[in-house]
Amino acid sequence: MNFLSPTSLLLFGLAAPIVLLYILKLRRRREPVSTLMFWEQLFKEKQTTSLFQKLKHLLSLLLQLLFLTLLVLAIARPQFAFITKSARHVILIIDHSASMNALESSDEERESNRAASNSRLESAKQRALRMVEGLRFMDEMMVISCHAKPTIHSPFTNHQKSLRDAIQSVRPTDIKTNLEPALELAHAVARTKPSAEIVIFSDFQAVSEDMLTQLQNPDEEIAFHPIQVGTASDNVGITQFRVRKSLVNAFDYQTLLTVVNASEEEKEINVELYFNEDLFDVRPYTLAPGESKSEIFGNFTFEGGQLKAVLDVADALRTDNVAYAALPKREHIPVLLVTEENPFLEKVLSVDENLNLSVTAPEDYDANATGYHVVIFDRFSPSTLDDGNYMIIHPPKNSPAPASWEIGESLETPIITDWERTHPILRHVHLENVQIGEAYRVTPPVGAEVLARSFEDPVLFVDVTPNRKIVFAAIDILQSDLPLRIAFPVIIANTIQWFQESSGVEEHHLHTGEVLTWTVDGDGTDVPTSVTITGPGERTWELVAERDEILFDQTEIAGFYTLKNGDNEKMWAVNLASESESHIGVDTKVEDLLTADVTLSGSSLLRYPPWVYLVFLAAVLSVVEWFLYQRRRID
Repeated sequence: MNFLSPTSLLLFGLAAPIVLLYILKLRRRREPVSTLMFWEQLFKEKQTTSLFQKLKHLLSLLLQLLFLTLLVLAIARPQFAFITKSARHVILIIDHSASMNALESSDEERESNRAASNSRLESAKQRALRMVEGLRFMDEMMVISCHAKPTIHSPFTNHQKSLRDAIQSVRPTDIKTNLEPALELAHAVARTKPSAEIVIFSDFQAVSEDMLTQLQNPDEEIAFHPIQVGTASDNVGITQFRVRKSLVNAFDYQTLLTVVNASEEEKEINVELYFNEDLFDVRPYTLAPGESKSEIFGNFTFEGGQLKAVLDVADALRTDNVAYAALPKREHIPVLLVTEENPFLEKVLSVDENLNLSVTAPEDYDANATGYHVVIFDRFSPSTLDDGNYMIIHPPKNSPAPASWEIGESLETPIITDWERTHPILRHVHLENVQIGEAYRVTPPVGAEVLARSFEDPVLFVDVTPNRKIVFAAIDILQSDLPLRIAFPVIIANTIQWFQESSGVEEHHLHTGEVLTWTVDGDGTDVPTSVTITGPGERTWELVAERDEILFDQTEIAGFYTLKNGDNEKMWAVNLASESESHIGVDTKVEDLLTADVTLSGSSLLRYPPWVYLVFLAAVLSVVEWFLYQRRRID
């Protein structure tokens, strides 16, 4: 036995004044009385009980000394080796991934009173709090939460209030489950502690092969308690909802939606589509058990905003019943047409509502003009070409060549005999029997791709370099019947789309838990750039860019995240989108390895430290001594 405060043993010196007070005799005061008859009788009775009186005084002294001994030992806080060796070190892991938000109640209860239903996470926290109440004074506990990465909420401590606060601080998230990092951390810590125990609260709906191996072959020196939370398995979820560029029309977007029925019964549901909270489409789905269905939505006329898909169903997990997508703002393409006069070409370009067309004459063309995504030269060739997208149609033979092509003599009775039907520019185009009045031979640059030929002579080719695209046509379209054919507007539209494919669509889509990265456009100064991010529930974060880059990792909840930097505003859609997470039932591979509850090893007789019991005994002795004192007073 040892003491945590051995200097407190000096308080045993208080025994000396206690003994002195008991052996000290008080001097009696003389008082004259009228007779001694009654006092002689009292004196005789006192003599007969003097031994008993001395014993009572001695017992009272012993009780006082024992009371002092108990108090001094309590203050010194004794520790016993057998108690220290039986101390437990419990590592508590609480799973707070998306599936732990599932509600454990019937469909009717969820529909009638969803707020009153307890989630799996709340159930796990309540059971963890009961474990804290059962800890003994020498036991210690560490609290860890985990979804895809572990977070230590409390190091080892036996302070129950701190442990309760740590457990209550675990918040729900919409992040996919991965318990392996938390288990690796727990095992690493457990190997440094004697009598270590690992307790994990999870629904174990997704278990990897490595984790299954750990569950099947636990460390014999570490007590492992995997506790299952929740039994519901009925759920339907959205596993994919994102915007991509249309495969048919480069100026349109497509939204890919995938829904899975993760329950064991057939489900009839409605998928509701919202744009900026306004309902614009409803699709009925009938899904067999385990069936998934994908659908593509296109032909969006919206100018950019928030898309949301909602499943009209009351199931256990609400997180995957809603998915979000950021529809990029549709940007019009500025196009410059340089021509003397070409009504066919002007008409085709002007009717496309996605183009901002500007027309200028060759003599008014400014080679330094900027801001155009596409420049079309009709029967004109500039002396130089900067980086960009250019379409050159039948330039004059004697004009300067801004690129390494060579124009030769005219072709006699040109006719298109072969064309690349798979190239994006000539997709859905038929060029049989096109009558051409004027065309010439041209030698394309090295590396150019020929798209159409008149026998052996190229009449249409593309030249692509890292920062420039050129489409060259050796045909005078005004001296052909091509403008009168359906192929003409299709070729022009395909060419504009092909130019736009270089920039693509900037897609702002993340999975929950992923890092949002954004590069700040610097203003040339060293002043740090501050941005504001607004997330679901109007929660905001103020961030300062480091090296002109923002890294934001607080994407734990699905929804829209908006980044503002001055007048610039960007929006990201963050979704769970995980088929494995939508299957909320326990993984069949681990059903036999889990327990419904846990009973920690060790006796509960010493729930409190020894000094508590010493103080209790001192209080009992104090009551006994008070009783004896009162008896002495009566006697």
